[in-house]
Amino acid sequence: MVRSISSSDTIAFAHLFKCLQKIKPDIVHSHSSKAGALARLCLGPWKQVYTPHAVYTLNPYLPRAQRRFYGLVEGFLGRMRSDRIIAVSLDEAEHLRQVLRIPADKIETIFNGVPTPMLLPAVEARAVLDLPSNAVVVGFVGRLDFQKGVDRLVRVAQSLLDRGIDNVIFAVMGPGDFVAASGVSADAIPRNMRVLGLFPEARRYFSAFDIFALSSRYEGFPYVVLEAMAAHVPIVATRVSGAAELVDAEQMGFVVPNADDMTVFTDAIAALAQDPMMREHMGRNCERAVERFSANAMIDRTVDLYRRLLKESN
Repeated sequence: MVRSISSSDTIAFAHLFKCLQKIKPDIVHSHSSKAGALARLCLGPWKQVYTPHAVYTLNPYLPRAQRRFYGLVEGFLGRMRSDRIIAVSLDEAEHLRQVLRIPADKIETIFNGVPTPMLLPAVEARAVLDLPSNAVVVGFVGRLDFQKGVDRLVRVAQSLLDRGIDNVIFAVMGPGDFVAASGVSADAIPRNMRVLGLFPEARRYFSAFDIFALSSRYEGFPYVVLEAMAAHVPIVATRVSGAAELVDAEQMGFVVPNADDMTVFTDAIAALAQDPMMREHMGRNCERAVERFSANAMIDRTVDLYRRLLKESN
C-alpha cells in the first residue's frame, strides 16, 4: 500500500479484510487517513479505533473540492464506522467535533508520548554532525516538504544573518529534496544553514541542539516537539495543533504566528540565541513535562481505552 490514493488500494483492502477474518481480533486500531479508511471499511464484529495523527482536513492549504471530499469521507467513517477516534491534541478533537460533526462520545484525546531518548553526549553529537562547538545550534528534524515549512526556515536563517547575528547555525535533518522544499538553489542556501540529510535514529542527536525549530504549516501533534522536550531543548514553534498546546502550557519556548511572515519567528530565535539563561530555564521546564508526555503515559491511556471498549462489548 502506498501513501496516496492508488488503483492498488482494492488489493490492499482485500488482503487486509482476509487477514482480519482469519485472526478475528477484538479491536482493530488503524493509524493515518488512508489505512484508517481501509481498516474501517472492513466490516466485522471487532471494535474499530482510529488515530488520524492530524486529520487531513486540518490542512489549511487543501483545495475546497478536496476538503469537501475528504471531510465527507472522514465524517461518514467517523460517525458510522468508528467506535472511538483518538485525537492527539485538543485542537484536533475540536476539529473532529465542530468541522467533521463526529459525536463527542466517539472522540478520545490521548496525547502522543515518546520514550526516554538515548542521547549522544553533546560534544560527540556535534562532532558526528560536523557542527561547531561554539555555535548556538538551531535544530530542525522532519520531512523536507511544504507542510514542514522548510522555505520558512531558510528565511529565518537569512534574516538572522541580515541582523548581524552570525553565531547561530541551523542544522536541518530529514528525508526529501531540500532544494524543492525550500525554493532556493543549492548555491543560495544561507551560509549559516547545514543540510544534513537523513540520519538513522535522529532523536539521538537532539543533544547537539540549543534550540529546536518547528516551522510547520499544519500538524496533529508532532513527535519531534516531544523529542525536543525529552532532550530538554527549548522550542520555537508555529501555532499549529498540539505543538502550540504543549509549548504554551509547559512554558518550554515560544509559540509564534503560523504565517509566512517570519519576523516574529526570527525574533524568538534571536532572543533565545542571545540569552543562555532563558534557554536553561526553558530546558528545565521541558524536563518537568517529560513524565506527562512519556510513551508509558500514552500506552497506559490507550490500553485503558481498549479495556473500556471490551467492556462495552460484554
